[in-house]
Amino acid sequence: MELSHQHFDKLRQVGDPTLDPIMADLKENGQVQEVNDLLMQIIENHTDIPAALPDNIEFWLREKRELPADVDRERLARSSAFFVEHGALITLILSTAALVTCYAGSKGSKVLTFSYRMGQNPYHRIAETGQFVLLVMDPDGFGPHGKAITTCLKVRLMHSAVRYLVRRTGKWDEIALGVPICQEDLLGTLMVFSAGVLEGLKRLGATIRDEDAEDYYYGWQVIGRLMGIRPENIPANVAEATAVAHFIAQRQFGPSPEGVYLTRSLINMHSDLIPGTMFDGIVPALIRHIAGEEVADWMEVPQTRWQGMMNHATKMGQFLDVLDTTFGGIDKLIDKLAIALLMRNSIAVNDYKRAAFHIPAKLKLTWGEEE
Repeated sequence: MELSHQHFDKLRQVGDPTLDPIMADLKENGQVQEVNDLLMQIIENHTDIPAALPDNIEFWLREKRELPADVDRERLARSSAFFVEHGALITLILSTAALVTCYAGSKGSKVLTFSYRMGQNPYHRIAETGQFVLLVMDPDGFGPHGKAITTCLKVRLMHSAVRYLVRRTGKWDEIALGVPICQEDLLGTLMVFSAGVLEGLKRLGATIRDEDAEDYYYGWQVIGRLMGIRPENIPANVAEATAVAHFIAQRQFGPSPEGVYLTRSLINMHSDLIPGTMFDGIVPALIRHIAGEEVADWMEVPQTRWQGMMNHATKMGQFLDVLDTTFGGIDKLIDKLAIALLMRNSIAVNDYKRAAFHIPAKLKLTWGEEE
């Protein structure tokens, strides 16, 4: 893949060329609420598409709801298996440092805060991100009764709607910032959720075989295509993905009031979810340890009493051993915390009242989570 400013500058000027004109038609014809109501009926990948949908969105859904013919389903299954095996740590990374790393993209963060001013709650969006990951990583997610494909397409529709609304305000400087939720920002987020997670696992001491890492990344390649990222712009392997992630970081990462606001919202949400005071400060310490000091400083992540232990515990196993010796049974609590951060009853603490927020059955069984 070409790593040049010229190429990535072009990506900043591209949103979703296929879907954006359809979304504009729906908005201008006053059909958005009707379409939203009908889309609620499409839950699983092979749920019948309502005939009442406008033709343009119906044809788009029918075309996109099948996996591309060249997708290796065995590798896709291995990608899910990797998530099942490392799910607790991946959950911690995705719900803390990965999001903060995304917030370090100063231009992309402006879109998020812009949408919040239009009525979206930041806790709501954090919860949606967690649910998205669970559904696309579900071992049954890409099967007929899974929800991975449907979920990707609905998020892609949501991105197109936000893109339309932000541009319609007349307050978005597209010359300076690029198209809202542009191809570069989508690609950067994909790199954080894939190669960035793999790097985070290594920082937490997980032992990962190269072939397993490539399989995990392959799953995100497929997800990226479903999300509307042009296939030719998606790196072919982990090494290329890491290089792209670093290049985008050099171009786009830096301090911003929007990133600080988003990070503060994230840390406050986790503080609300963790009971008692014993673990106050553990999430900021995790963020600093995984995302790195520079990003953490830009996002004004506080230093806490947990930082010293993180800095000296080069492996999560060592970290948990220290906790277990000191407090007893904390390693189990860490696993439970990781799951709780995604559970519907935890998100309800922050007034997230949408449809059921759940862990797919196979993941719940594997992770030992009781009904």
